[in-house]
Amino acid sequence: MLKQQEKQESAPGARVEKRKFTASISVRIDTQRIKIELCPAETYGGPQGFYRARAARRWIDGKDGQMLFFDRERLAALLAQVAFDGLDAKPELEDAGAAPDIPRNSRVSVKFWHRSTPHTEGLRTSTPPIRAYDGHWYVGVFTHASGFLFVPAKDVTLHKNIKNAQFSPHSYWQYGENCA
Repeated sequence: MLKQQEKQESAPGARVEKRKFTASISVRIDTQRIKIELCPAETYGGPQGFYRARAARRWIDGKDGQMLFFDRERLAALLAQVAFDGLDAKPELEDAGAAPDIPRNSRVSVKFWHRSTPHTEGLRTSTPPIRAYDGHWYVGVFTHASGFLFVPAKDVTLHKNIKNAQFSPHSYWQYGENCA
């Protein structure tokens, strides 16, 4: 068995294993992982101090099919591109102003869009307004159909009245049946 392997390795045209990975980097985006492996460029006839990279078990080559070699700066740019693909480093935030005055446990109406038709549902807020990464204000609500959601604060209408005081099971007995 051992002699057969030696014959196959020494046979002309046999593929010689050149891969000797010196580093591997795992990048996780949400639930997906991409493994980037690095080999010294000298192994493939490249310049010293450069690396050949492989992402998700496929070599990263140029558009013309030629081998690409990365120095440290280009390697850092490649890792940033893989890790933040589709995300801006600093998105331009619109001026959303101050937080809307929508306290937690407030009675609200929320406008939802379903098949290009607006629908309104009466709910209670689960969180005070929060400013998200995109710069807009959102409020957490618990819907009957979808469970907990963050909805844009601009789609929320606050119903102010005495019954809107911080709701608790005890306030039902305090204000009577008209509280809910």
